[in-house]
Amino acid sequence: MNNNILWKIVGFIGLGLISLSSLAQINELETSLGDSYYYVDHFETVINRPADEVWPHVVEMGKWMPWMAGGNSEIKDVSEGKKVHLYGDFYIEVVKVIPQKMILLANLPSMEKGEQSQGVAMVSITESNGKTIVSIFMSRIYNWFEDKENSQRVTRESAEFASQRKATFKDNFLAKLKALAEA
Repeated sequence: MNNNILWKIVGFIGLGLISLSSLAQINELETSLGDSYYYVDHFETVINRPADEVWPHVVEMGKWMPWMAGGNSEIKDVSEGKKVHLYGDFYIEVVKVIPQKMILLANLPSMEKGEQSQGVAMVSITESNGKTIVSIFMSRIYNWFEDKENSQRVTRESAEFASQRKATFKDNFLAKLKALAEA
């Protein structure tokens, strides 16, 4: 498959994700082992600049997504293999940087309140008519093997949690990126 066809497929998938914008999805795992599930959410913004002007700001993730700065360290561009401590037992690693297209991240395996999780995230950019769509897509699998109710899942299924995620990712992080890129 040539690269042009591959990028058209990636773009088509991206447009499908945009149509699901700001909606979290929780799906059951097909297993008889506990109350495990997938959690997926997605946010995007349109920046009134071409992709080649937006990309340098995207890779400076520490300026618009503060936890990517890695605590009190100096803000640097993301790079493949960089491991970042988010909070508690949560770490992510930059798996792949495809210049002018996307940054792929792995949410490394972690444990919180009895719930095991791991996942992936993607920050992608797509240009159309001199404007750039920047998209953040996140998917995690949460494994719960206890007999009691999973309070973490109850929280993630709430409207309040969805509102908080939107406020953090769309209204805060992506709004900062938009302001930086359009300045």
